[in-house]
Amino acid sequence: MFRTIIALFGIAFLFAFATVADAEWTVLREDDILRGDGIDGMLHDVYFMDNQNGLVVGDNGLILVTTDGGTTWGRIDTTMRPPGAGQRPGGRPGAGGGPPGFGGRGPAALYHIYFVDQNVGYIIGGRATIMKTEDGGKTWSRKPAMSDTPGRDGNPRPLRANLMGIQMISETTGFIAGSENTILKTTDGGETWVGSSERARVGETRNNLEGLWFVSPTTGWVIGSFGTLMHTADGGETWEKRDPGFDNNLFGIHFLDENTGWICGQEGLILHTADGGATWNQQKTESYDDLHDIIFVDAMIGWAVGGFNSVLHTTDGGATWTISNIPGAANLKGVHATDQNNCWTINDWGVIAGYKAQ
Repeated sequence: MFRTIIALFGIAFLFAFATVADAEWTVLREDDILRGDGIDGMLHDVYFMDNQNGLVVGDNGLILVTTDGGTTWGRIDTTMRPPGAGQRPGGRPGAGGGPPGFGGRGPAALYHIYFVDQNVGYIIGGRATIMKTEDGGKTWSRKPAMSDTPGRDGNPRPLRANLMGIQMISETTGFIAGSENTILKTTDGGETWVGSSERARVGETRNNLEGLWFVSPTTGWVIGSFGTLMHTADGGETWEKRDPGFDNNLFGIHFLDENTGWICGQEGLILHTADGGATWNQQKTESYDDLHDIIFVDAMIGWAVGGFNSVLHTTDGGATWTISNIPGAANLKGVHATDQNNCWTINDWGVIAGYKAQ
């Protein structure tokens, strides 16, 4: 016990004063233990509208916002209850109520942030949570996610999957990918979402979809477990399986244009395409850690983040990657950059770190 306490204090000390050498990464928000402000929880994604205004999301419906580039963070409280949810007869206030699958288990984890423009954005997460803003993130409202297969009573039923990736391909049409092969679609500008999910039974292997990216209104990609890579050329009407050449779990995807894209995944895997996905080639990273997210700001400069607080950075399109580690043993989950000089990442100890080129 004594050694554990000493180790925790040592890690906290490193977080408090850490600026990663040769990489200009600085801890902007310390881990939950050191901070001790009562706002705890794993963080899962980060997004910045510009170099000053951003937000992060995490467990238990946690949403934090900053207006000073990440120096200070404030919490947004918003309702997570589905539209039309109400208390069941005999139930206690705030517990139960609403459609099946939305009981008194507390707010769901939030996994991904996506903005269409400066005003319209989405946050998605566990238990099929879909939140939409139309005022740049000041207020959020819950949107329904329904199965296209009716329940036993013949009525539409809500989905319960973890939702991991979202993109609008027009003002009215968009897609969401999630656990258990979930793909949802909206045709009314994100107000309602309908789709399918394949729940795994005992002894079956669950396949989770981790992200998606459309390079045009017709051409898109979905990635997931066990090297899942699917492609659509007809706006999501049909999906064709592609072979990426690896069966590693794939976690992050980013395209610059219709031809140029990257995928990151398990055990330091980064794949690159320069021909619109016709071929995918592995880029050498020298990393053994799972990479959870990846972003590029142009054809040369990008970052990938992952296990053991590892940050991979390239300035030559991924031909070479340099590795640095923000002190600690947690996992970096999300990364976002506004330009080649400003980047942010978060981890599952509640840490937020920022990159500022000197």
